[in-house]
Amino acid sequence: MVEGKSLAEANPLDRWAIGDLAVEAVPPGKGRAERSAVQERLREFSAATGISLAVLKDCHRTSESWPLGKRFADISHAKHSRYAARTGRVSLILNEGMEDGLSVRQQERVQRAEELLADEEVRSALIERSKSRSRRIRAAARVIEDEELTKARINQKIQERDAQAQRAAAEIISKAAERAIKGNVALARMVAELLELKCIIHDVPEQYHDRTAEYLSQISRAAHQVLDILRPGEQSPQPRTIIVLNDDQSGTEHW
Repeated sequence: MVEGKSLAEANPLDRWAIGDLAVEAVPPGKGRAERSAVQERLREFSAATGISLAVLKDCHRTSESWPLGKRFADISHAKHSRYAARTGRVSLILNEGMEDGLSVRQQERVQRAEELLADEEVRSALIERSKSRSRRIRAAARVIEDEELTKARINQKIQERDAQAQRAAAEIISKAAERAIKGNVALARMVAELLELKCIIHDVPEQYHDRTAEYLSQISRAAHQVLDILRPGEQSPQPRTIIVLNDDQSGTEHW
């Protein structure tokens, strides 16, 4: 009673403390008769301590439904009280507000999905199905990468044969042209090697990641510089033909 009077004078009221004290002083009843007796004892406890009967009943019921160890520290006593007498109160209090913006149909579908996922067998089957689908996707991606690699290798061979034919031709006498041909061969080989690297990039040890990324950045910068020369964004204006007629209207044209 002394502790109850002290709690009644606190501002704000510590509802968890009031409820725990009320449960200790007036243990919950099981049958109808016991519960009626509990209500009468709560009235007596209210009169003796000065705690409002409505507050006392609410705190008693909430502490009974949410004993120590089953309360959520970051959720208010009011929300615990709201779901105290509800079936599945743990799910209700955790899911509060999560259905905002969902239609009734969507809420029902989400609820059915949660019920299915609560089944361990369904959950395990779903996880295994997801893993199998991921393996198939990775396998399909490797097939596509292999096709690209094959095309790159064929292109490399074509470039090498073209280079050999062009080097043998009499008209190629310029060293610059010869270097360009070799560069094309090297570029074709580089493309094939980059595609090979793409196939194994996930297996490259982490200590090589930074160096590999730096080399790729250098290649990208150099490629952009060469492309800017080969395909300039702006082209100089082309000469045009201008026709001027004499004032004497003789019809003579000057070009």
